[in-house]
Amino acid sequence: MPRDLRSDLLAAAGALVERTGSADAVSLRAVAREAGVSAPAVYGHFTDLGVLLDAVVEQAFTALVAAVRAATEGVADPVERLLAGCRAYVRCGLSAPGRYRAMFGSRQVPAGDAAFDTLVDAVDACVRAGRSASRDPRADALLVWTALHGLVTLWAGWTDAPGPDLEAQVAALASRLALVTDASA
Repeated sequence: MPRDLRSDLLAAAGALVERTGSADAVSLRAVAREAGVSAPAVYGHFTDLGVLLDAVVEQAFTALVAAVRAATEGVADPVERLLAGCRAYVRCGLSAPGRYRAMFGSRQVPAGDAAFDTLVDAVDACVRAGRSASRDPRADALLVWTALHGLVTLWAGWTDAPGPDLEAQVAALASRLALVTDASA
């Protein structure tokens, strides 16, 4: 079976981002070395380092959306669906904190908008069901996203002791910021 060098290069760059904790610490030579190829081989698949790192970030946002969708699939209650999606967001961020930091660095990719729109849709579903007092689901989703980002960032930085109950924090902030009127979680 022939080698899928593009996928291998993406995996190598992603592994380096995760190990170094920053997209800025990754070089084309390091990616090539990690993938076990010569540096010029990278150019057959990516025109430059920026394009490669954009692809890594795009892939990370796509994985985030997939994780949220998997967690919310089949959850009928809109509030429970919102909370399940928020929990999945936090778990995804904590599973690969270096990649997560890269997602919210200087690289802007279309999949980032799709991830945010997933959250807006979840808040809006609560509004449509009469389960949220929100008058602006997009603005309230931005507050939820900001708070989730803060949770991931704080929890990823704790090395010695876990913080307060993460599940309870996620449920409280999502419910309050999305103006959910009767969350059961």
